[in-house]
Order: sequence, then structure tokens, then C-alpha cells
Amino acid sequence: MTLVPRPSVTVRFSGTRSAEGPLNIGQYNILQWLRRESEQFFAAVAGELDVPAATVVDDVAQALAVLIERHEGLRTTYLDGAEPQQFVQATGELVVEVYAIEAADPQLVDRASLARDLTRRLRAAGAYRIGELPVRVALAVSSGDASTSSAEVVQAAVIGCSHLAVDYQAMEIIKREFADLIRDRGARPAGGPPIQPLDLAALERTPKALRHEETVLSYWKDRFSRMPQCLYPVPRVAAGTGSVSVEMTSTAAGMALRAVTARTRTSRASVVLAAIGAVLSHRTGVRELVLPTLSANRFEPHLRQHVGSLAQLASITLTVSDTTFDRLVRQAWAAVVDASRHGRYDVDRQSAIARRIEHERGVVFDCEPLFNNLVIESGRAAGRATAPVPTPDELVAARRTTQLRRQPMPAGTTLIRFDLYGTDGQLRLGCWSSDTGRIPDDEVESLLLAVENLLIAAGSADLGARGIRDSIPLSPVQRGPGWRLVDGCWIEVAEVQRLLDDNLPSTGARIFAEVDGLPLVAHLARTEAIRTPEQAHAACLAAVKAYPTAMTPRHYVICERVPDNPDDPAAWRDVCSQGSGRTVGTGDPGPC
Repeated sequence: MTLVPRPSVTVRFSGTRSAEGPLNIGQYNILQWLRRESEQFFAAVAGELDVPAATVVDDVAQALAVLIERHEGLRTTYLDGAEPQQFVQATGELVVEVYAIEAADPQLVDRASLARDLTRRLRAAGAYRIGELPVRVALAVSSGDASTSSAEVVQAAVIGCSHLAVDYQAMEIIKREFADLIRDRGARPAGGPPIQPLDLAALERTPKALRHEETVLSYWKDRFSRMPQCLYPVPRVAAGTGSVSVEMTSTAAGMALRAVTARTRTSRASVVLAAIGAVLSHRTGVRELVLPTLSANRFEPHLRQHVGSLAQLASITLTVSDTTFDRLVRQAWAAVVDASRHGRYDVDRQSAIARRIEHERGVVFDCEPLFNNLVIESGRAAGRATAPVPTPDELVAARRTTQLRRQPMPAGTTLIRFDLYGTDGQLRLGCWSSDTGRIPDDEVESLLLAVENLLIAAGSADLGARGIRDSIPLSPVQRGPGWRLVDGCWIEVAEVQRLLDDNLPSTGARIFAEVDGLPLVAHLARTEAIRTPEQAHAACLAAVKAYPTAMTPRHYVICERVPDNPDDPAAWRDVCSQGSGRTVGTGDPGPC
């Protein structure tokens, strides 16, 4: 089955206003990210549109025109600079790519395969440029006469948008509204008109919103003071690195998920988050999990149908101790709500806070989400309906259909990440390891299957702490004497030494787990480049992100030369010219 380019189709739209103004907080957050990562895999958001049988190209064009007219973010261009601006276009045109399907047997057309092919073609067009319309659409049509493409039947349709214009939840809104429009051109979304991105920018500058932002930034100071550098501290098990994602599709977990959601009256995403938290805690031995996530901030009624980019980093704290699974689910629900309340902020000020605390603690935070929920739910209403408790036989039968699909991924910035893709009927959960030298393909699959196993066990009845542990078929990480828990971070002393060897090679630096009651003390010889503890700390801090199970030394002792026995702290003391050095964090990284 191949796709052959056909004449494109122009969609003309006419909205209610043209306007311009500053970016809102969510848009600016994405712009900052795109400035660094414009070619990154997730710089665009794509989705398959639901096209019923007998839909022709004109039907799709008319539905797209209504969507673009309804949501100003889809007809907005952007101008970068010292004060970035957005420009809403009242009228314009969208060029839709059209491809004819050439298949040996037209009855065997695979729509899923077509959608993947169309998505690849949209991505091949490259990054969305700042001044262009942030929407692209591609259609696959049944083969016919090239002069009558508008009357050809559409077999698959994919829309792609710049992340400046939409986040993943906005894409779900677009897909849902398109599905309604393609069946009824007069369809309108429930509730009042959606707030537009430009209007949101004005709301964010009101005194009430600015006071709330100060509260949010205080919240982030607390979270950064507790967040470990590495959220999955495991030793390296293989040489080299790779990046892999595994997606699990589980009907059995979906059945159990409905039962737990009904029993706890929470959201399905909270149940999945609780299960992931329990598995990670069991595997790593970390009881307080400070998990970065993405908040799309649509809890407020006026944002429910907002098509824009609201996604910002949020922080969820889960304490996994001797509690029941249902209580952990309710804790996860409360943590998600709390994170969303604190998920809109000036990213520049938040980053300044992070940099200061990183300097003080000797870590660099991984500010990519560990848990990313791409499912839209209606809050607590999702859990109010009753659901039958699946029988053991039903679960056993359903579990035989569980599928795991691996795919290589581009290099990521976070060691491990979970993506929740679907909860209706089946649980669709992805796990992405960006370093298969630490988290190999098999372990990624084992983590997903452990989440499935725990959910299935919890589907029949609430589990106590022992029941939770017994339902997780993974062994805890074994840490020998080379591991230390320092400032909430599990670190390998050997990895700290590697950090010093790689980045302070001419100093002969040695790390000692403890000297005179002080943790992680580095002794090193003075060089032209490294003359002070602040300079040594700056060099280590600039590199430490590449060493996930390390952190910078807590103290630095500068000596005139390397002693004859550098592995003995007493030998360093004999040649040290500067006493016990200075404590990390005395340098001033700048105001918060």
C-alpha cells in the first residue's frame, strides 16, 4: 500500500476578529522550550481525526474551517523577540495535503497504518516556523480521477499543530469537536464559548492572578528543596546507551481500572499514577516520591474547552508507606489537584529559583515529566458510576490479550518517563527509557507489567501494604556500601568520583563519603583553572546532569598538591593549605 501525492485542497476560514497582544504564560513556556528544542520530536502535536465511512474531502474541509474559526489559537501566528507577540488572523487559508491510496486490494486498507504514514509525512515538513499558521493537515483518499479529488472518499486524516498552539489535551478537544462536526456541521461544544489564548493573557495580568503566582513560586521553592536529581536511582547494568519506548495495551488492566475508579470515586489517571508510584517506590526504596508531571490546567470551568497550550511542569508528591492502595489512589488524586493549582507560573522566575537551589544542593533537576497524562477526563464524575468487579476468570482471559510494543526513540533528557495514552476499555500506558544502559528494554517491559499486575490485584478489592508489595513482581534495587542517601538523593560514591575524574582531571580530585562527620568531601590540588571551591563547584555543577546517580561534592578542600597517597584523607590534610575548605553553596548564583 503506497500513497501518491494529489492536488492539495485549500480550506478558507473567516473568524470573528483579528487581534494582537502578548503571549500567555503557557505559550511563553513552550516558546522558551522551542528556542532550545525546535527540532525536538515533541515540538509538534499530531492526532488522527475520526472520519466516518463515505466522508469526502469537502466534508473534512468544511469541518476544519469551523474549527479554525471557533478556536483562535489555530489561526494565530507568533513573533519572537524581547517581548514576543501573537497575531490572530481573522481570515486566511489552510492548504491540506491529499494523497491517493494505491493498494492491491482496496478492501484491505489499514487505517492505522495510513494514519502513521500521514503523521510521518507531516513531521517530515520540519519544525513549524514562528510566522506561519500553526496547523497542518494530511488526508489519504481512495484512488480515483485526479480532477475530482474533492469528491473522493477519505480513508484517513491526520492533523498536526505546533506545540505553541495546542497541548495534548487541546488536541483531544480538537479531535472530539471534529468528530461531532463531521457528523453534524451545526454541532457546537457543550457550555459557553471557549476562552481564547489572547484573552487568557489578559486575565493572567490581573492583580488576583499576580498574587496567586507569588504563592505558586513559593510552592516551587519547597518542591525544588526536596526533589532528588534522579527519580529512578538504579546502577548501570550495560555499556553504552540507547533509548526505547514500550507501549502496553491491557484489557485486563482496563477492566480493573474501572472497578478501582468506581470504588474510590477518583479519576482513572489517579489510579494509574498511584500504581506507578507504588511500583517505583517498591523498586527504588524511595518512600516520598516527588514526581514531575505536566499539568494542562483545565480544572477551571472556563478552561474546559480551551484550545491552546496550557501545559507546564507540575510537581506531584506521593508518600508511599504502610497504606492501602485505595488511600494511595485518593492521595494521588489530591496531589494531582494540588499540582494543577500550582501549575501556571512565569517560567523565567521559576527557572531562577531552580538554578539557585541547584547551586545550593549540588544537583541539576530533570524538568521533564516522569508521568504525562494525555487522557481527558471530567474530574470526579469519571468515578461516580458503578462498575462490575471483574471475576478472576475474566481477568485471566483478558490478560492473555495484553500486548507490548517496543519502538526505538530519539535521545531523551529524562531517564524514565510514563505516558498515559488511554483508559477507555483498555489501559494504554507507555514507558520510555532514555538510557538502556541503566534501564534496559526488558526492565521497561517489567515495569509496565508490574503496573498491570498491581491494578489487576486491586480490581477485586482494596489491598493493604503487604498486598501491594506481594502484587509487584519486581525485586527492590540492591544497593551496596558504595551507595549513600544524601539530601534525599540516592547516589553512588563511585559516580561522584567519575564526575570529578572527567571534569577536574588535572586536580587529582578524590571524593570521600564522609570526613569528620561531613558527607561527600572532595580533596583536590589547586590548578590555574581551579583555584577556589566555587570554581570547582561550578565545573562539577555544569556537568552533573550526565551522571544521574551522582551529585556534586558537599564540601571542597583545596590543597597545594596531590599527596603521595591520594586515597587517604589524612594524607590530603597534611598537604592542605586551606584548612577544611568551604561549604558548597556559599557562592551567590543570583537572586530568585
